[in-house]
Amino acid sequence: MSPTTVLDQAECRFEAVIDADPLRVFQARQAASAILRLWGMGGSLVDDVQLVVSELVTNAIEHGRGRIAMKITEVGGMVKVEVSDCNPAPAQIRSASHDDLRGRGLMIVATLADSWGVSENGCTTWAAFPACEPQQTGPLTNSEARPVIGPGPGSC
Repeated sequence: MSPTTVLDQAECRFEAVIDADPLRVFQARQAASAILRLWGMGGSLVDDVQLVVSELVTNAIEHGRGRIAMKITEVGGMVKVEVSDCNPAPAQIRSASHDDLRGRGLMIVATLADSWGVSENGCTTWAAFPACEPQQTGPLTNSEARPVIGPGPGSC
């Protein structure tokens, strides 16, 4: 039996618990933008992640149950956004007519993200994006590169 080498990949992580209040969607978008910029990312990645955060948090507020948790991670060149609530009914893309004012959120997520899906238990919807080239001029310190803000999402 040969030894196995495990490569330790650096991971950036942000976690927050969000009140089920529509006014919190803006704050979630702003937090996503700030954390990605802190990690040295910018441009269309930040814009796309902000929009996806807006859609996923709005869905959790409107269709979820219990507390809402948002987690953003960057590892292995991918940025992943996860939004969880305690509703086991998985999020699904709906077919919206031209006259519908709502019902296009997950279609937007599917269009912007490199990939997206729902956890096996149905409580978490996620979207993944390729990380862009860093925008900062100098290296981040270790404390800046790995912030964890607020209590973690935990389980339902």
